[in-house]
Amino acid sequence: MKNKYITVLDFEVGKVFQYETMGEGWNPDSESIEDFLSSVGHNLSNCEWMVHEDGQVITKDAKWTRFTN
Repeated sequence: MKNKYITVLDFEVGKVFQYETMGEGWNPDSESIEDFLSSVGHNLSNCEWMVHEDGQVITKDAKWTRFTN
């Protein structure tokens, strides 16, 4: 079962947050996701979010490699 993640760029606090979801079959609409994000304290007018399958977070300490197709 492949989990999905919601990653939030919260400009109000200057941090990146990542939430793990329930996995395969999880497919809520944007309104449900935004309701969740509001419930955990994000100000939707001052953040951006995306849903994705790769939970890896690249940090400033990560080894840089070239991106290839």
